[in-house]
Amino acid sequence: MKKVLSLILALAMVFALAACGDSGKDGGVPDTIKIGVMGTMTGEQALDGDNIKGAIALIQQELDAAGGLKVGDKMVKVEFVFGDTEAKPEQAVNVMQKFIDQDKVVAVLGPNNSSDCLSSYEVAQSKGIPCISNCGTNTKVTQIGDYCFRACFIDPYQGKVMAQYGINECGAKTAAILYNNADAYSTGLMEAFRDSFEAMGGTIVANEAFAGTEVKDYSAQLTAIMNADPDVFFIPNQNNMVPMIVQQARAMGIDAQLLGCDSWDYEFLADLIGKELCEGSLYTSAYANGIETAKDFHKNFTDLNGFEPGFPSAMMYECAKIVMGAIQECQSVDGAAIRDAMANISIDLPTGHLTFDENRNPVKACVIIELVDGKRVYKDSVSAE
Repeated sequence: MKKVLSLILALAMVFALAACGDSGKDGGVPDTIKIGVMGTMTGEQALDGDNIKGAIALIQQELDAAGGLKVGDKMVKVEFVFGDTEAKPEQAVNVMQKFIDQDKVVAVLGPNNSSDCLSSYEVAQSKGIPCISNCGTNTKVTQIGDYCFRACFIDPYQGKVMAQYGINECGAKTAAILYNNADAYSTGLMEAFRDSFEAMGGTIVANEAFAGTEVKDYSAQLTAIMNADPDVFFIPNQNNMVPMIVQQARAMGIDAQLLGCDSWDYEFLADLIGKELCEGSLYTSAYANGIETAKDFHKNFTDLNGFEPGFPSAMMYECAKIVMGAIQECQSVDGAAIRDAMANISIDLPTGHLTFDENRNPVKACVIIELVDGKRVYKDSVSAE
């Protein structure tokens, strides 16, 4: 009887150890780990997808050169699984569920849209899977729960920076805004800019809204803005809408100083708008190619992908570095362990040194970029007062 009990106990220990090795729990790290990468890979916001894929291609190149990710004394293969949200919150939920239930990812990078984050991160939080958005700037993204992070700053921060810059550096006393009230990103930026501009003594002379990405004619809203004759015109919209808005505004005779946000940060945006139409435009970003710490990243990304990195690619690269750095630190693929390591990370990245605050938002400066002869030119690094 004792021999039978001993055998049963021995077998139980073997199965328990095997289970730990397979799942990566309790410190065990498998030979291959999967990380989900989600974003707008196709459709009207496919530029984001190109930047996301370019960033992960650079990460993969670095991993291949190193022979994998070194976790403790072990070299681990990292496999990235891609999912297309199509800029649809309901599709983002489907992608997240597939990542977790079928692909068995240990963490998720992206998505780039705040609305997609707000829908899909509920799933990740309930399943205990760490996720980090590259461009989800809406405040509510990390408020979903303690497994939710972002690599970018939040909308209130960049909205406040742009409002203060408009008043302090552009000398603006009046401002107009045109935003998409069906988009959490656009709405959040509008609110932050409006509140900060007015708090500093400025006047919002026109705050015009439209509903949805299918809108192509902004003449009614732009007529109100033209009649208000603002000093600055803030356009907090997704990159696919910005060219049409600027073209229609300039055609109507609106000559106000144009102010934008991080969605403007694309190499070819000025070409899509028309160089002469957006000359001197200013926008906020968490990344600029002129930052000293970003030189190697900029060169390596451009050499590999054939185009210059922008805000979404830089932030996606940093998302991957943060997650992989956390796995190296905790030497585990357990969701809670990765989450805790991410929350306490202190890491040097292309945009500079990064830590997280208590709400899992990064502590970092904001940069101002100017469009000069169709090129993105680093102008300044500022923090909101």
